[in-house]
Amino acid sequence: MKPVSPTAAHRAFRDELIALLRRNDDLSALEMLAVASHLVGQLVALQDQRALTPGEAMEIVAANIEAGNRSALDGILDTKGRA
Repeated sequence: MKPVSPTAAHRAFRDELIALLRRNDDLSALEMLAVASHLVGQLVALQDQRALTPGEAMEIVAANIEAGNRSALDGILDTKGRA
């Protein structure tokens, strides 16, 4: 599946989700991962299967997990000499 470039609306939605996670810092990273994964599972189940098969939905999920990992690692590796 071909990746889609994020729009301004996509970035704004992601930023809101990150802000929500930061407001709930009483949860561990593992708990946040578990809850977010559960929500993703629900979103996959709610897709219109006439337009998108469960397999296609999971391809989108996997591709975006990889993109998120790359983005996080790029942010860590791009310290420009600051540790």
